[in-house]
Amino acid sequence: MSEVRNYIRLPLRNLEKGKHTFDVSVDTDFFSDFRNSEIIEGSVEISLEVEKFSYFMNVVLSLSGTLTVACDRCLEDIDIPVEDEYLLSVRFGEAPKEPEDANTGEDVMYVNAEDDEIDLTVYIYESICLALPIQRVHGDDDNGNSLCNPEMLKYIINN
Repeated sequence: MSEVRNYIRLPLRNLEKGKHTFDVSVDTDFFSDFRNSEIIEGSVEISLEVEKFSYFMNVVLSLSGTLTVACDRCLEDIDIPVEDEYLLSVRFGEAPKEPEDANTGEDVMYVNAEDDEIDLTVYIYESICLALPIQRVHGDDDNGNSLCNPEMLKYIINN
């Protein structure tokens, strides 16, 4: 990664126990900070629902937006809608030497309880990337014809 700015930080020290909601928007500038990102452009609305307890906090990340990526078939830009939800458990203290949560399917982040805030920038970027479908291709029109670039399709179909 290149120099990634800290876009999304959650307060720790002054955050009271209980439920809190933070809303964030990310756009093309956010994605351009990540080198070799497959996301060309994008606009994503993010809601972070945080529930803080004494020794940990749960963060429910909900995201919704549109990303522009290259079509897997014709390499032209394609807009892909994304929507997903993730649960991140933030635990205060040192990470155990052996991961105890390896089989739970839960994302866990360990932070020092003395820190003022935690940076969720990379976690959110990775979550947005995971929301993309595995195969990204233009659909078909009403007649069943591909909406991919016809010039590129000539090379694919003839070979």
